[in-house]
Amino acid sequence: MSPALESLARLALARARDAAPAWIERLREEAAVVAREQGLPSRRLEAWKGTSLAKLEALDFVRVGPGAEPARPDAQPARARATAETPDDAIELVFVDGRFEAFASRTTDLPEGVSVRSLAELLVSEPEALEGRLGTLAEPKGPSLVALQTSWLEDGAVVAIDRDVQLATPIRLRFLATADAADAPSAAFPRLLVVAGRGSQATLFQDFACEGDAPGLTNFVAELHIEAGARLEAIELQRETAPRVHVTQTHARLERDARLDSTVLSLGTGLVRSELSVALAEPGAETRMAGFFLGREDGHVDHYTTVDHAAPHCTSVEEYRGVLDDHSKGVFRGRVIVRPGAQKTDAKQSNPNLLLSDRATIDTKPQLEIYADDVKASHGSTIGQLDAEALFFLRARGIDEARARLMLTRAFAHSVVDGVGEAAIREELRERVDAALATTHGALDAEESV
Repeated sequence: MSPALESLARLALARARDAAPAWIERLREEAAVVAREQGLPSRRLEAWKGTSLAKLEALDFVRVGPGAEPARPDAQPARARATAETPDDAIELVFVDGRFEAFASRTTDLPEGVSVRSLAELLVSEPEALEGRLGTLAEPKGPSLVALQTSWLEDGAVVAIDRDVQLATPIRLRFLATADAADAPSAAFPRLLVVAGRGSQATLFQDFACEGDAPGLTNFVAELHIEAGARLEAIELQRETAPRVHVTQTHARLERDARLDSTVLSLGTGLVRSELSVALAEPGAETRMAGFFLGREDGHVDHYTTVDHAAPHCTSVEEYRGVLDDHSKGVFRGRVIVRPGAQKTDAKQSNPNLLLSDRATIDTKPQLEIYADDVKASHGSTIGQLDAEALFFLRARGIDEARARLMLTRAFAHSVVDGVGEAAIREELRERVDAALATTHGALDAEESV
């Protein structure tokens, strides 16, 4: 067993958990067995050929969840900033090292028919509300990282939207990891469960950030149940620092005529693995999946997506864009499955990539697996550099080379960000992307407009 799993096992034995119903304890125990038996994924597995977890395997964890509590609630800078960053009328849950922070969250005066609560609270007060939903899409006996996360199932967010509720205000979830330079490695295992009722509509914004530069692990699992006719926009922003390993695994199931709009932005500088699996389970379901990943320094960013067309008359449109600089490496695996009987499927997949350095690399493999005969499907990937003619056009108009390159790279990234439906979040994401790109090029101040 790797040092990482050994240290987590020791911490699990020493940990006192709150009382939980028998089915939750059984879920945790079964997941722990699977995690120990399978170990961490290796490059021998097809799904992991492009990514090594040696960096994670070597970690010797000393804590899971928050460290010592500060004397005053506002003594924790990350918590104070989380409160200050959000509009006063926002719906927001804040998690520090995977644990819910009530004082930094805003969950009062929720619209009728909307519930936003911590998982830890529900495990104690209403565990029956979770049964039949929690642990059904993210199979704890499946991939070992899902099993590892489920074995530490303690806290996270539970979002429930009643039938026909149209939520005008986005729900924000902030996940903050604390990792001071003097700290030994720590781990966080936040969970998300969303139930979007029939005919409902909502926007969900997940923001992962890190304070400090000690090594550690964020292992996040989300399950999205989207009922018939519901519309969910799910936005994920990852901006953790280099020494931290960041893993997210999102599983969504769409019923008849449901829609999922997913946008994933990976701006962190460390080892990132983002998985998104969408099951179009009933006729008329559709999904739009957009992503942008930025590789800097010696960062490694891996996106693995699966769209399962399990029913006829379903539509999927996917485009992930990558920008790689310095010594960074990007990986994209996009898998589209069209099941027997899933006639009238319409599936599109694209992965364009820009290499800004001759030392950066991208490993891309879009895939189609089609077992029906009345299908429209396409997929493709491109790898290139900034267009020389476009650069010449801008230079000829008096724009220096560094600024011209930044303008073109921003335009490439903004085509993903501009697809976000919520205006305030869209503007926030544009600022985050622009700031990250400016530091990549090292030529312009992030606040300077182009």
